[in-house]
Parts: sequence; C-alpha cells; structure tokens
Amino acid sequence: MPEKDLAEVQRQAHSRMAQMGFTFSRDNRGFIIAAQIYLMFAGIGLLINGSFLADGVSRPAFLHLLTLGFMLFMIYGLGSHMLPRFTGNPIREGPWPWLQMGLAHAGVAGYVAGYLAGWHGLTIVGAVLAWLSLAVFTFRVWPVLWPRG
Repeated sequence: MPEKDLAEVQRQAHSRMAQMGFTFSRDNRGFIIAAQIYLMFAGIGLLINGSFLADGVSRPAFLHLLTLGFMLFMIYGLGSHMLPRFTGNPIREGPWPWLQMGLAHAGVAGYVAGYLAGWHGLTIVGAVLAWLSLAVFTFRVWPVLWPRG
C-alpha cells in the first residue's frame, strides 16, 4: 500500500476513534461493576474455605464466581470498551450488550446455585447460559475484529 493511502487509512481510523469517546458506556460500566461484585463474592468463598485450594464442597462454586463471574465480566467490559478504540471499528450496540449481560448473570447464578444446592440440571443450564453470553459477545465483537471491506 502506498504511503499516502496508508496515511489516509490512519486518518480515517483516528477520526472514528475520536467519535467513540473515552468514557465507559452504561453497559460497559455494568459489566465492570458486576465483575467487582463477583470478585467480592469469590473473596467470601476464600474466607469460608480458608483457601481456593481447600477441598471443600463449595470450592467449585466460589472458583466459578472468580473465573466465570469476575474474569468473564471484566473481559466483557474492557473488551467491549477497548477493542473498538484499538481498531477504529464500531461494536454492535442496542439490545445486544444487555442480552449478553442477562445471559451471563443468569449463567453465573444458575451455575453457582445449582452447584451449592446439588442440582446438576441447574448447573448445566447455568453453563449453557454462560456459553450463550459468549456467543452474543462473539457476535458483537466480530465486526470490530473482522470488518467488511
């Protein structure tokens, strides 16, 4: 690509980034706040079990509050905020982030409650809902990473 074409592409990307702003959108703030809440709940598990490595009955539930709750929600919030700014391509908005958030919350709650109560069916439903939230996130972020020509 000639240098002047590359310079024009860079100017266009910079122009798109300038229009995006630097503050978190409401949905991204929701993801980040939820991540912090799940981290606190996982910390309660650390206090109850004495360690994340303790072989207690509730260990998997609290580990999933850390991984599925805290880490996944942090990835959702920061990924949806930062990836469009890196590429200059828009992310899908509208009802999609709220559907993603609802599925993820229901997934975490279902998984943890099902495991703590011993209801394996609820654990499986929670896992499926969490995977569906990942599918919605993939749908949202796809045009950011692989835009159409």
